[in-house]
Amino acid sequence: MQKRNTKNISDRKLITIALADANHELATKFDNQIVTEPNSFPKTSQIQAIWQMLADMYFRIDPHGIILEYQSSKTYNLIKPSTIIPGKQLLECLPTSLVIRFHQAINQALQTQAVVSFAYSLDLGESKAQFEARLLPLESQEIIVLVRDITHIVQEAFIECGDNFRTIVENANNIIFSLTPDGLFSYVSSNWKDILGHEVAEVEGLHFAGFIHQEHLSTCVNYFTTVFTTGQQQEAIEYRVKHKNGNWQWHSCYLSAIKDATGNIIYFIGICHDITVRKQEELRRQRTEKALRKSEAKFRAKTQQLEETLRQLQQTQAQLIQSEKMSSLGQLVAGIAHEINNPVNFIYGNVKYANDYVQDLLHLIQLYQQYFYPPTPEIHQQIYAVDLDFIRQDLPKVLDSMNSGAERIRQIVLSLRNFSRVDEEGVKLTNIHEGIDNSLLLLQNRLKSQPESPEIEVIKEYGDLPQVMCNPGQMNQVFMNLLTNAIDALEEVAIPHPQIQIRTYLQADDRIVISITDNGPGINEKIRDRIFDPFFTTKAVGKGTGMGLSISYQIIVKKHRGELHCVSTAGAGTEFLISIPRLVE
Repeated sequence: MQKRNTKNISDRKLITIALADANHELATKFDNQIVTEPNSFPKTSQIQAIWQMLADMYFRIDPHGIILEYQSSKTYNLIKPSTIIPGKQLLECLPTSLVIRFHQAINQALQTQAVVSFAYSLDLGESKAQFEARLLPLESQEIIVLVRDITHIVQEAFIECGDNFRTIVENANNIIFSLTPDGLFSYVSSNWKDILGHEVAEVEGLHFAGFIHQEHLSTCVNYFTTVFTTGQQQEAIEYRVKHKNGNWQWHSCYLSAIKDATGNIIYFIGICHDITVRKQEELRRQRTEKALRKSEAKFRAKTQQLEETLRQLQQTQAQLIQSEKMSSLGQLVAGIAHEINNPVNFIYGNVKYANDYVQDLLHLIQLYQQYFYPPTPEIHQQIYAVDLDFIRQDLPKVLDSMNSGAERIRQIVLSLRNFSRVDEEGVKLTNIHEGIDNSLLLLQNRLKSQPESPEIEVIKEYGDLPQVMCNPGQMNQVFMNLLTNAIDALEEVAIPHPQIQIRTYLQADDRIVISITDNGPGINEKIRDRIFDPFFTTKAVGKGTGMGLSISYQIIVKKHRGELHCVSTAGAGTEFLISIPRLVE
């Protein structure tokens, strides 16, 4: 065995040296001699000897692939010697399966002016043979094509492994195989039958693609092509391969290229490992994880739905409580207003008559003084005691003050009745400005100057608004909440000139906009994002329920299909913008 290996190595070295010498010799000969006829190429004994050592078939072709010269030391049934004659296209004399590869090699040799070689296999009746084709470009643009039978080299590669290697291969748990450059199985280890069920004879000589699952075929072909092109071992790939019983099993495979002494790939060695159990576990785990993710998503969606339902219930409960409070308060206010209205109207209606009577009495006293003078000592003493002149001047002023007070009470009672709206249900055409003014009137006491804070100035910039279709009681509640919050904000800090600005205008899209702005301390971003949340308040315990802005938001957005926004920056005041359609269905 050792002698045979030494001999093969020596032969390969001689072949390599001879190939280099022949390439140089042939190029020199072709450059120095003008070829006038296909058969005029010199056939010296030296070139003849080199050719017999290098190749089994020899062609000299021109740039168009026309055969200029041909010789063969062997006869193959793939090419009939009688059909290969000078003047004929080389590609026409080749089997169909080789035409494309030879055509590409010819073009590559002409373009690169470098030696091009490749290996291929052919079916020679009952057996398969392995060949190597080498194309040597000449400066005269002609090409020398040398074809060599390397079947014995491929076969000897396995023989050289020895009995020890064969024993390892045959007893391995993995499938070990070899592929020709065409992708045909030239060898498979005997454990293929144990793993995939086929006899070795049923596999060898077939293309690997016939055993690969269709979904992974392109991956395997690309992997094979990459190894063939680069000659480098690639990362293992995973794919499904068919068992003889029709089942699909998962395999992991490495593929390595085996080259001859000149660096040409003559075959491939591969190792396959059955990973079906692991893949099944992975697939089972993936299905379990997918089911868990699906269940988790359903649970999360259900939780979100329950949270949303709970939030809506809380809001509904809060609104019901607030609505009940407002309803009770409205009824109470309406009742008080009604009870106050009667005596106030009685007083207001009789002040005028009382003023007239007083004027008549004062005039009568004046007549008495004019015609019965001097008065008796007792009358004179009484006039001095009551200061009749002061009474005559002050009594009309007292009556005017009583009249103004009665008028003020009457306006407050009217505002209470308008604010409560207990006699009105649902939506109706409403004067927005009237609702704002009523709210300001009820808050007049808080707007006035206090010992600890100056008077709050209210600046009205009312636009020319039409009547708006809305629920007036609910809108009044919104105005009251926003104005109260503005007053609270201005009372929190000492501001020299506290102001509340109220602007109204009609947008082009027929929407009413109400802006209520204060020059207070403003709201920071963290708090501003939560001001419309139910029960959220920044006020001290007992000073706020945290429902005013939440209910205002529900009234504007949910019930009037409008918008309520807060625009504020810490230290720069706060603006609440109400936008509602003029007509709400």
